[in-house]
Amino acid sequence: MLKLLLLLCVLFILNAAWIVGRKMYKAQRHLAHKCLKKQVQISSITEQEVIEQEQQVYLVDAYELELFDDVAQLFFQRQVHIGNRAQAEQLQQEVLQKMPMHCSTQIRQMDLGEWSIFWNFYDQSLEYYVGRYGIFYVHVDRFGEEHRQEIRTDLLHPDCA
Repeated sequence: MLKLLLLLCVLFILNAAWIVGRKMYKAQRHLAHKCLKKQVQISSITEQEVIEQEQQVYLVDAYELELFDDVAQLFFQRQVHIGNRAQAEQLQQEVLQKMPMHCSTQIRQMDLGEWSIFWNFYDQSLEYYVGRYGIFYVHVDRFGEEHRQEIRTDLLHPDCA
């Protein structure tokens, strides 16, 4: 009887060891398969990103980039002083007519009566901002350099301190 109990205990231990070993093997296979799947996903994502980046390359003539910078420079030299929105739309159209064809523009209305006109052409931009404390010009040229000019009006209002 003792031999039978010992035999059953040994069989039970072997069965438990077999089950634990099988579960460990399955877990390792599952992790290996999961890692392989992630690597495939990562490689496909990087391939998609490269394809998307290649598709975003735009062919722009150099004279168009120069034209945007020249119009911005002329705009800076004019030193426009516009206070209301109706004149802003007229100014927006005047400048847009001189810009390259794919240039986009928008007038943004902000809090406290502040507004701005924004023109952009790929990586270049020009902004005319009218705020509480003055008029500000900002231009990012084709080389990525930022040019600023400001006409302060806060000095004209002594009550604003």
